[in-house]
Order: sequence, then structure tokens, then C-alpha cells
Amino acid sequence: MTVAHEHTAHTPAEVAGDGTPDKRLLVSLVLNLGITLAQIAGGFIANSLGLLSDAAHNLSDVVALALSLWAVRLARRAATQRHTYAFKRAEILVALFNSAVLVALSAYIVIEAARRLAAPPEVDGLWVIAFAGGGLLINSLAAFLLRSHGHDLNLRSAFLHLVSDAFISFGVVLGGLVVYLWGWNYADAMVSILVSLWIGREAFSIIRRAINVLMEATPEGMDYAAIEKAMTAVSGVNGVHDLHIWSLSSSDLALSAHLVLEDTALSEAAPVVANVKQMLRDRFALGHATLELETPGGECAGSVCPPPRGHIG
Repeated sequence: MTVAHEHTAHTPAEVAGDGTPDKRLLVSLVLNLGITLAQIAGGFIANSLGLLSDAAHNLSDVVALALSLWAVRLARRAATQRHTYAFKRAEILVALFNSAVLVALSAYIVIEAARRLAAPPEVDGLWVIAFAGGGLLINSLAAFLLRSHGHDLNLRSAFLHLVSDAFISFGVVLGGLVVYLWGWNYADAMVSILVSLWIGREAFSIIRRAINVLMEATPEGMDYAAIEKAMTAVSGVNGVHDLHIWSLSSSDLALSAHLVLEDTALSEAAPVVANVKQMLRDRFALGHATLELETPGGECAGSVCPPPRGHIG
């Protein structure tokens, strides 16, 4: 017997609010695109690899903000018979692609910086300070625009991305200051390496999370054993098996499982199922749960249900 699942959905009004998130994301995107282009030009003018690496990271901001804006708008589209989960996985596929590009770009910058450390070229510190300072101001302003939407995980991630970039731009400013005051041109290449390592680390983290989502692994921070134990502890539940927990997107989680209940009327089983779902929603933020009901000693409904590898119990 299968009990219909619940899905925590958001109406267009809830997602869009008054439209301000869209406008603020768009403004932030335009500002970051402008400073990215300016820093690319400034990097060539000042002969600064550090400035070019900062421009590369600001380019990742543009992509991140564009994806956030796209995700906000795409979330308003209803599911269809062909796309029953709507388009939640699209953000994962794009994030995986963009992160792979960023890793390649970071590797190139590190190689180029190593070459420059062997024979550091002349760098115009004032230009570096000016363009990196502009990046610092733009990223700070863009982060300020998104500061009031911390309840939205999508916008929150964009906000944190901008804050981290502001700190990176600050580092490039310091590198330019060192070059300008003391003429130590090694500082530019060293800053570019640090910035690139930061980009690479963040990109690898996104790649790892994206692959976990696509492989339908148990989401990070979710304790499989703890969830199983909590479900079994609900009054009326005799056992749990064939438990699966996965991510629909970076923020939407889903669960399916077989619940073993006493052989009873559906009217008596329904409150038990409701209590399990309420517990999953309150304790583990699992709002999308599909539960199959079985009786003690009965066969696993329609399939063989071996416990997952590493399962304890």
C-alpha cells in the first residue's frame, strides 16, 4: 500500500515576493559584469596577473548571479507530465559545468604565475590598486543589495559568494600597494596564486556537491542512521527499510521508505504516517516524503529490499 507523498511547494508569489530579489540580482549582475570587464582591461594595462585572476573570480560572480536569477525565475514554472520535478536539476548541471571551467582557469593562472615568479615583469601598482579597489567597492555594494534575503538559500549563496570576492579584491589591493610602495613585483604573482587556489577550492567544493546530487547520494549533513532511528521511534512504527534520502536540487530534499505497521485499518494507519512526515519535516527539513506501508512478516512490496552497504541495525 503506497501513501501519497507530500511536497513542499512555493507559489510564484512566495518565490518572487515583490519582485525585489529579481531586480537586486539583476543590478548586482550588471555591476559585476562591468567591473569584470574593467579589471580585464586593467590587468593588461597594469600587466597584473593578480588583477586578471581577480577578474576571473568576478566573472564567476556574474555566472553565479545569473544562475541565481535564472533559478528564482525557473522556480515559478510548474511541474509538467514530462518534468514531474520541474527543472530543479538544471542549476546542478550548470554549476558543474561552470565549476569545471573555473578549475581549468585557476590551473592556467597558477602556471602563468609560477612563470612570472621566475622572471617577474614590471607591474603598475597604482592601476592594480585602482581596479581592484573598484572590484572591492562593487562586490561590497552587490552584497549589500542582497543582504536582506538571507532566508532564501539561493540568494544567501549568492550573497556569501560576493562577500568572499570582496575579501579577495582586498587582497589584490594589498598586493598592488606592496608593488607600488616597495617595488616588489613578486607580490602580484603571489596574490594571483592565492586567489586562484581560492577559486579552485570553491570550484572543487561545488563540483563535489553537484556530483553528489546527480548520484543521488545522501545529502551532506544528513545522518542516515539518525533519520532511520527517528522514524522507527514514532509510535506505531514497527520498522523501517528500503530507506532512500536524496537531493532534488541544492536546497530541495526528498525521502522514500517502507514503513512496517501493524495490520490495521487505513484510518488508523494514516495518523502514524502523518506523524512520521511531520517529524521528518520538523527535525530534518525533509518536506518531500513518499512512504510505502507494509505489515510485519510481509514481503517487501514489489521488490527485494536489501539494507544499504554500511547499514547498521
